[in-house]
Amino acid sequence: MRVAVCDNSSASAGQIQNWICQYCTLYGYGVFLRTFLSPNSFSACFDAFEVVICGFGGGTGFLTARSLRERDRNCKIVLIDDTPEYAIRSVQIHCTDFILRPVEFPKIVHCMHLVTGRRGV
Repeated sequence: MRVAVCDNSSASAGQIQNWICQYCTLYGYGVFLRTFLSPNSFSACFDAFEVVICGFGGGTGFLTARSLRERDRNCKIVLIDDTPEYAIRSVQIHCTDFILRPVEFPKIVHCMHLVTGRRGV
């Protein structure tokens, strides 16, 4: 599974990557992870990933997710934001999940279950 973690904060992106690695190890998934700290660095690689965890925040995160959805109807997108209003917008662009900050390990487990099609915790 090819996963992009997009976040303005390297600390936050690193923590999310760590949790995804733990999940994949626990459930036996092979994973290629790459971190992007800006929308510009991610834009050149839009279609190289099956899963995109997009936590740029605010309008930037949503616009990045929407652009990705316009280019790729099959990518599984998880939008992370601290504004609940983006939860509704994430449904409109067919995101797989929306995570309201603060991000915690159980939320990553839930979104990864959705992304991989696993049932239960």
